[in-house]
Amino acid sequence: MSEKTPAKKKSFNSIKRKNVAEFSAYISILIFVVLYALITLFLLVIPRSKESQIEKRSLAQFPSFSFNGYFSGDFTAGIATYYDDTVPFRDDLKTVGYNFKGLFGIHTDDEVKFVGKPIKVVNDNSKPAETSKPAETSKPTETSKPAETSKPAENSKAEESSKESEVSKMGEAEYTEENGIIVVKADGHYRALELFGGGTGNAYVAALNNFHKDLGDSVTIYSMTAPLASEYYTPSNYSGYTLNQKECFDDIASRLDDGIVYVDIDTVLAHHTTEDIYLRTDHHWTPLGAYYAAETFAKAANVPFKDLSTFEKKDIEGFVGTMYAFTQDANLNNDPETFTYYIPDNNSKCVTEYFDTSYNSTGTGNFFNIVGDPQHNAYLTFMGGDEQIVKVNTTCKNGRKLMIVKDSYGNAIPGYLFNSFEEIYVIDMRYCYVNLVNMIKENNITDLVFAMVAYSEVGPNSENLEVLRTQ
Repeated sequence: MSEKTPAKKKSFNSIKRKNVAEFSAYISILIFVVLYALITLFLLVIPRSKESQIEKRSLAQFPSFSFNGYFSGDFTAGIATYYDDTVPFRDDLKTVGYNFKGLFGIHTDDEVKFVGKPIKVVNDNSKPAETSKPAETSKPTETSKPAETSKPAENSKAEESSKESEVSKMGEAEYTEENGIIVVKADGHYRALELFGGGTGNAYVAALNNFHKDLGDSVTIYSMTAPLASEYYTPSNYSGYTLNQKECFDDIASRLDDGIVYVDIDTVLAHHTTEDIYLRTDHHWTPLGAYYAAETFAKAANVPFKDLSTFEKKDIEGFVGTMYAFTQDANLNNDPETFTYYIPDNNSKCVTEYFDTSYNSTGTGNFFNIVGDPQHNAYLTFMGGDEQIVKVNTTCKNGRKLMIVKDSYGNAIPGYLFNSFEEIYVIDMRYCYVNLVNMIKENNITDLVFAMVAYSEVGPNSENLEVLRTQ
């Protein structure tokens, strides 16, 4: 009897362990079913997200039913897309996810992180390199009279050395490869930079020369391209991934007709790089950067211009812009900035008229507006966005009428010119469906400035300029 006891104990313990394992499995299945039911209930009952502030877009809508769509599979695919795209608290969950991933990174005081596949570029404007996002930039030029600035002057060695010394430089930095944008940490803050691959600018040159032929000497045409922030803030050990934008601007300006004024803002901004002239978390320059560009343009156009001290300063705290959506880098989201803009002293006496993209009146309103959540939409402060035509009737009575043909970089410029021109027309090169030559003649425009970022000058946006001239 004593010899059989261990066997019985072993058998009993095996049965006991089996029962415990089966019970644990049942409990696990029950917990999984309950969690699945709760998640399903959560997704069905909680209101779904309609737009993403992070990604700057409206989210997918529930598809309309049709028999053709149902049998083709488009309807069911649309339902899947809708539920995937409109998860409740989408932005909050994405932010938690980005922050969670950041917990596993090792960060140094100075670092560079590539977003996307880094591509070496060559100094050859005929062969633009790949880039991750189209950026809008132009180059500033200091000028006094249109006739004196129709061609870019060569920079002296002293000017080049001055620019080199004043441009912010960052030390060597480690990086992880992930797309034409780099996220840089320097001076205790993160900054995202779009890299510039260059381009010929042939479409831009042809369009401006054609405008000049159509309009003759009755309208003074200006070319004012804004550089990307990467022109000034790219760490020296990553200069091989982005081209010198001023060289590109100068080359394009050299091919413009005599009489077209090249406004070199690149050189001007190079003397202000220690100031906040570019946003860190957004692909645009700051309103301060646009101020220096507007001042340079006013000198070239020989019109009056008010000092920044005469403007009312407004701050929007906690701004996080488009670069967070582009990079999905939690460091940018966790390092917001102050968006500062300036209202001219005669703003209340100026009348801003709004038109649709076919130049049909939609009423009057304010030039400066707070749109939606200002912490994400601060750059929409100017005119509320791009998809409209705007006319500002100012208090200035000098007979000068300005048309600004721009991309979103140009949005921050008009407010600085309320004391410089009698009328200001603002046209976005991407959203306008009128013949621009006819519009210029009908409204007796005296000055026409093309104000855009570098990528618009050399990229697909420039092709829209010829469409505006001929449509």
